[in-house]
Amino acid sequence: MYQSYFWKSLLILIFLSFPGIILAQLAMEDVVYLNNGSILRGEIIEINEDEYLKIKISGGSVFFILMDEVEKIKREKAYRPKLFKQKGYVNYTGLEILSGDQGSNAMRYQMVNGYQFTPLFSAGLGIGFVNYHDPLNTIPVFADARFKLLKFNTAPFIFLKGGYNFSVNPNEEYPIEDHSGGLMLNAGIGIQFEINENVGWYFNAGYNIDKMEYEEEGFGGRSLKTSLVYKRIHFGFGLAF
Repeated sequence: MYQSYFWKSLLILIFLSFPGIILAQLAMEDVVYLNNGSILRGEIIEINEDEYLKIKISGGSVFFILMDEVEKIKREKAYRPKLFKQKGYVNYTGLEILSGDQGSNAMRYQMVNGYQFTPLFSAGLGIGFVNYHDPLNTIPVFADARFKLLKFNTAPFIFLKGGYNFSVNPNEEYPIEDHSGGLMLNAGIGIQFEINENVGWYFNAGYNIDKMEYEEEGFGGRSLKTSLVYKRIHFGFGLAF
C-alpha cells in the first residue's frame, strides 16, 4: 500500500509539473527599447501611439514613457534568469523513507558531493546511514549519477546510485558473531526546483536494493548464517547546492 502510494505520488507530481514548466518557458512579454539604450520588460497597460505609453514591469512598478524616447516596441519570449548550475561543485543532502510492510519503514540520511559537468549531468560520491535495525543498520558508500531532462529552473531528472553497504550492529548485546555488508543499488526519478542561484530543493522516488548478512549462535552451538536482501520503494526530499 505504502509503496504504491509513494511511487504514484511522485509520478503525478512530475506529470502535473510538465505543463507548468513548458508554459513558463513559452510565456511572452512586452519589451520597450529606448533611445538611450535602456530596455524595459513587462506588460504595456496603456499606450497612445503619438504621445506616451505605460508599462508595468516585474515587481509591479509602472513607468510612463514618452513616445519620443522609444526606439522600438517588440513582443518577445519572457526573460527567465538561469538559476540552475551550469558547471562546478554540487551537493545533494537529503532524507528518504524506505517503505516496508507492517510499519517497518526505514529512514536513510545521505549526502552526495559531486561535480556538475554540464547543465544536465552531474556525478559524485555519496555516504549515508539507514536505520533498518533488523537487526543491522547500514552505512552505504556509493557513486551517484544524475541526469536532468530539461535545462529549466524546475526540471525532472533520473538518477542511478550504486555502491557497497557497510553493516553496523546497533545492539552489541544481540548474539551476532559476525556480520558484513553487500550491494547497494538505487534508481529512480525526481523533480528539482531552484530557489535562487545555485540553490534548490528536490523530491524523488525510486527502487532500492540493500544486501547484508550475519551469523548468530543457534541451537547446539551451531552458527546460523542469514542473508538479508531489502527491496523497497523509497520517497525522499532534500537540498541541492
